[in-house]
Amino acid sequence: MFAPRSYTSLLALDIISFGSPYRDEGIQRGLRHVMYEAVQEAFSMTRLSWPAVHHEDRGDGILIVLPPAVPAFLLMDPLAHHLKAVLRRRNMMLSEAARLRLRVAGHAGFVFVDEYGVGGRAVTHLFRMLEAADFKEAIDLAGTDLGLIVSDEMYREVTGNGAYIDPERYRALRVKCKETVADAWLWLPPRVRCECG
Repeated sequence: MFAPRSYTSLLALDIISFGSPYRDEGIQRGLRHVMYEAVQEAFSMTRLSWPAVHHEDRGDGILIVLPPAVPAFLLMDPLAHHLKAVLRRRNMMLSEAARLRLRVAGHAGFVFVDEYGVGGRAVTHLFRMLEAADFKEAIDLAGTDLGLIVSDEMYREVTGNGAYIDPERYRALRVKCKETVADAWLWLPPRVRCECG
């Protein structure tokens, strides 16, 4: 799919509150199944080929490495909107324990491949963003099923070439996690206004 060391786009996903006490092993297995189905459906809606990506299971999440030729902007607004729509439909009739909520991180950089999988500074940075306390707090405060954080590098690369994203939907966020301190950009789904009464 890519050379032993390649510059490409990456995604990491994590199920929110996967290990909560109210989620037994049966619920966790179900959440993993729904996560993979939802991600593959959202990829299809975004015209991204799931069979063409490299993915590694992370227990309560997935590392996804895209082919280098895939435009990075597809991993921002387009994919996030589609994934939110899929989650909304799937969660509509589920209990709180079975509700799938996802944190998603996007980054672009060099990765290497060895006999164990994919690694490199870009992968490390991706997971530092995913685990950043301020990112987790922003999603919890919003109460949404999905939150997306993208690196400053990816955001500036995409917004600088006139791609089809809405920069107004992103807000700056400072990532502090372990040895990583960096700028990033947060996307949360638009709030749905009730036209009641």
